Amino acid sequence: MTGHAMEQQARAAAPRIVRVDITPLEYVVAPHKAYGMARGLNARRTLALIAVEADDGTVGYGEALGPLAPIREYVSIIRPFFLGRSIFDFELIAAQIYNRLYHFGVEGHLTACLSGIDIALHDAIGKRVGVPVHDLLGGRSASVIPCYATTGYLTDDPDNGLEAQLSKVDKSVFAGVKIKIGVSPKSDRERVRRAREMLGDDILLMVDVNGNYTPDVALESLRAIEPFAIHWCEEPLPPTDVRGYAELRARSPIPIAAGEAFQTAHTFKRFIDARALDIVQPSVAACGGLRQGRIIAALAALENLRVSPSGWGGAIAVAAGLHFAASLPVNPHTDNVPYPVLLEYDLGENPLRDQLARQPIRPTKGGLEIPPGPGLGIALDPDAVERLRVKA
Repeated sequence: MTGHAMEQQARAAAPRIVRVDITPLEYVVAPHKAYGMARGLNARRTLALIAVEADDGTVGYGEALGPLAPIREYVSIIRPFFLGRSIFDFELIAAQIYNRLYHFGVEGHLTACLSGIDIALHDAIGKRVGVPVHDLLGGRSASVIPCYATTGYLTDDPDNGLEAQLSKVDKSVFAGVKIKIGVSPKSDRERVRRAREMLGDDILLMVDVNGNYTPDVALESLRAIEPFAIHWCEEPLPPTDVRGYAELRARSPIPIAAGEAFQTAHTFKRFIDARALDIVQPSVAACGGLRQGRIIAALAALENLRVSPSGWGGAIAVAAGLHFAASLPVNPHTDNVPYPVLLEYDLGENPLRDQLARQPIRPTKGGLEIPPGPGLGIALDPDAVERLRVKA
């Protein structure tokens, strides 16, 4: 048998996709307990749970970040592209979708939908061949990945103010803490001062504006909080302002981070080429998936920039982000690593993360432990899925 024939035979034997489904999940808190950021508060957390099944019975799960209704519709639109194809064909299928549906663009809920499918296929392939997802991506740098706590949310809840939230941070678990700012430079300085006072000087402190500022106001804020040793400022500007980011970074006394709201390597390349960021933050549940995440990480490495994956979302997004972070080398370091790759872990009330998996991924001393087993290494709790399902 020729090499080509053997390849064709192997391709023919590859499991074929027979199902691509979405299950919408949500968790709603009481209105007075809503929490969020400078752009507004939110009482609802949602999760687009993606399931991909192969004809050998293997099922992989993914998560798409974004509002449920448009992602549900995009699943319906692109499902036919996947049915009957090999579980290994994601790159080919995604290119076909983008090329055929070019008028939809590459920014938005289509890419979020593809992110969830890509994660689900990685989970299925890992289960099929008996290896964890990080081995499919390039290996494992460590069994425990350092993480930082996202907390200090803005809220009108008098029982859950900044101090109450920060009091729950275990500094033996987290390498750093990120708090929300962005109301005004004066408010930012006061929130950062209180946070540093409570946390002490022996932990990294980051801030997140969620794109609520113009460049001049962002610079005023950065200068106001500089004395408190801020490790990075995340999303000081809207994600459309490439030039503003570049100009701000050139003048900022604090490193600039962004990427949670960026999608596909195309967007990240514009910011990286403009030298607009110090820390690149892809979310694998939104940027196009794990494969796009690896391309983005490669672009960052080529320009000698740090990568710190966003970890916002549910159980699957956290697991996928953990495998992604584990697969990344810490460039350009070898023996001495000033700061490791850090994965985000939010401390907001989130049953979509804490109840969805039979064995939830929780930080322990040193960070987040990669779950053992093939694929993502997590098993969903069907009772939790049913309990959190959006009731039509």
